[in-house]
Amino acid sequence: KKVALLVNDMASVNIDAALVSSAAALSQVEEKVVELTNGCICCTLREDLLSEVMRLAQMGSFDHVIVESTGIAEPMPVAETFTFSDENTGVSLGDYAELDTMVTVVDGASFFNNLNETKNLEELKMGAYDGDRRSLAQLHADQIEFADLIMLNKCDLLTEAAKTRCLQVLSSMNPTAKVVTSTRSAVPVAEVLGAKRFSMRQAEAHPQWLKEGRHAEHIPETIEFGISSFVY
Repeated sequence: KKVALLVNDMASVNIDAALVSSAAALSQVEEKVVELTNGCICCTLREDLLSEVMRLAQMGSFDHVIVESTGIAEPMPVAETFTFSDENTGVSLGDYAELDTMVTVVDGASFFNNLNETKNLEELKMGAYDGDRRSLAQLHADQIEFADLIMLNKCDLLTEAAKTRCLQVLSSMNPTAKVVTSTRSAVPVAEVLGAKRFSMRQAEAHPQWLKEGRHAEHIPETIEFGISSFVY
């Protein structure tokens, strides 16, 4: 199988892309790594996601394209991008590529700490505006609830009781998703490539589907959740 990997990092230095590129040199799988840096593909780099996936699909050289988004991305706007058309040609991304599986990787070691954070962004002095009472737990919930496959990772750091509790909570948050356990994100390739778990019909039934416009109407997660980065 020939795989293209599109790596997104909100920071100005795309560390993930550098790590993947160095690892790809040791792999027998033919890969192409494309960087989308200094922004999030579900808002500020949404158009870049559209053009890059379409370009890779039109090349006809790859069996799969894996989009590895930044950890603060909301998955629904990413999925919505596959319904968009190129402004110049009118061609839809869905004409060239289809969504196979939406995967959310959950850090089992910090899952409950993040999910049970009681302070809101205003209290943490991270709010985007006065009275901002949202929490990072909201972002985690968005990522989990829209997933087709949930990977509970870092299971080597969990006791059996803690792992069971995590699995129970994840299943209750998203009863339709498949939940698998992993260490260092190692799962069978068939779970994430060619699994055909994503349903556009089910996604379109979501009450928030396409409620935000394509251009500059989605609030970036850096603002919505008070997340930032710096280089030193």
